Amino acid sequence: MMRKRLLVAVWILLVTVPFAPAFGKGRKKKPTPVPAYHQPAISSVTGNAITVSDQNTTRTLTITQFTEITVNGQRASIADLKPGMTVSVTLGTDPSRAARINATGTPKAGKK
Repeated sequence: MMRKRLLVAVWILLVTVPFAPAFGKGRKKKPTPVPAYHQPAISSVTGNAITVSDQNTTRTLTITQFTEITVNGQRASIADLKPGMTVSVTLGTDPSRAARINATGTPKAGKK
């Protein structure tokens, strides 16, 4: 008799478990908005360093003679980098020095 009750209880659990998620469908959570991504941009260019800012951090990186610089796909020099340009920086073994800088665009209006 006890075995029969256990078998019935297990059978009831097996039948109701697949339907359990369906009971919560009436309550929908509001989707959380995806934060806008702001590509890093050059804040300033001084001597042999650039300062790069994104929405959370600002970082100053040293440029050496071995740093590869491109602006809009063309080889360039540090003099061609302007504040307001969007930038992608690859770091080398020293995290304070830029190994490669790829800047795009023209400086944004209002920045020098």
